[in-house]
Amino acid sequence: MQIEKEIEFKNLLTKQEFELFVSFFQVDQEDFNSQTNYYFDTEDNFFKDKGMGFRLRILKDKNELTLKRPLVEHVMEENTVTISDQEKDLIIQETIFPSIPFLEQFNLVSPLKCIGTLQTNRVQIPYETGNLFLDHSIYGQTEDFEVEYESSDVKYGEKVFRDLLDSHSIPIRHTDKKIARLVKYNAMLKG
Repeated sequence: MQIEKEIEFKNLLTKQEFELFVSFFQVDQEDFNSQTNYYFDTEDNFFKDKGMGFRLRILKDKNELTLKRPLVEHVMEENTVTISDQEKDLIIQETIFPSIPFLEQFNLVSPLKCIGTLQTNRVQIPYETGNLFLDHSIYGQTEDFEVEYESSDVKYGEKVFRDLLDSHSIPIRHTDKKIARLVKYNAMLKG
C-alpha cells in the first residue's frame, strides 16, 4: 500500500484555454494517456459526507484502488493499492472488493455501490519543481477540461499555479474535484 500527501491546485478550462496549454507546452495527442475512474460510495454517502473519495482507476498497465481524504485546504492524504485484473473485474461486475486495510478500518454498514464512471485523457508535464496535468474528462453526455498542478509545498505551489494562469489570462475558477463534478452531473440528470 502506498500512502502519499497530495498537494494540488486545479482550475477548469474552456476548450480554447485547454488547447492553448496543449500548444504552449508542445503536447501531442499521443502524449495523452487514457484512464477510467469508477467512483464508489455507500447508499448513505459515507465517503461524500466526510469529504473523501474512493475510486478504482484503470490505467493501461495497472489498476489502482485509491481513497482520498482531506487534511487541510489543497492537501489530501491518498492511500493507494494496486490490484489484479481479476480483482478489477470482480469490482466492476459484482462490486466485490479485495481485502484492503484502509477500507476495512471504516467497518462500513451498508455496501459500496458504483456512483459513476469518468473517462479522462491526461498528459503529465514536469513544471517548476512539480507536475502539471492537462485533463479532458468525459462523463455521461458532458465533458470538461482542467489544469491541475501538484507541488510539494502549498505556498510555492499556489504561487506557481496562479502565475501560470495569470500569464495566460485565465481566470481562477472554483473547481470541484472530478468526483464532485460527476455527482453534480448525476444529480442534475435525476432532476
